[in-house]
Amino acid sequence: MIKKHVNKNRSFDRLSYIMYDKKAKEAMIHYLKEHNYKDIVSIENYNFDVSAKKEIISNFDKPNISEDKEHFFEVEVKTQWKGTWNPSWKEIRIPERKQRLINIWREKYPDHDFKFVVFDYDLKKAWFINADDVEKSPIGTIQNSRFTSAPHLTEPFFHIPLDKAKLVHIIESEDG
Repeated sequence: MIKKHVNKNRSFDRLSYIMYDKKAKEAMIHYLKEHNYKDIVSIENYNFDVSAKKEIISNFDKPNISEDKEHFFEVEVKTQWKGTWNPSWKEIRIPERKQRLINIWREKYPDHDFKFVVFDYDLKKAWFINADDVEKSPIGTIQNSRFTSAPHLTEPFFHIPLDKAKLVHIIESEDG
């Protein structure tokens, strides 16, 4: 079933986009190359940030037969996440406006794998979350009593429990 997005979004933040979008896509591409993905594409077309293929070998109905599996990745940077994940953060938030991408995936590419990837500030770690788990997560606004009139407080977000995400080290470092 295709879900409709209700537009209560804050306005587009061009400065943030300029500062983080390209870097996040480059970090994602680096990770994919390190993990033997191929045909990696990142085109600015208002759809998925990165697409790639990875060979999988069937173990069940076609033993030892390999095929390429298509993957989509949507990347974000959580600029507040510096160093280790704050233990008081019990969830990962992804803007509900990303439902548009989930709808495109369901309608046009249901056989592809689709993950949201939320990087830390330094692009050394990231949470990987299956699109199915994002879509099944509750939607709500952010509670922040210090900035009660900030525009992001009225924008709806998927609130994804941490147990639905996988923490991945993109670039190994001394500080973890």
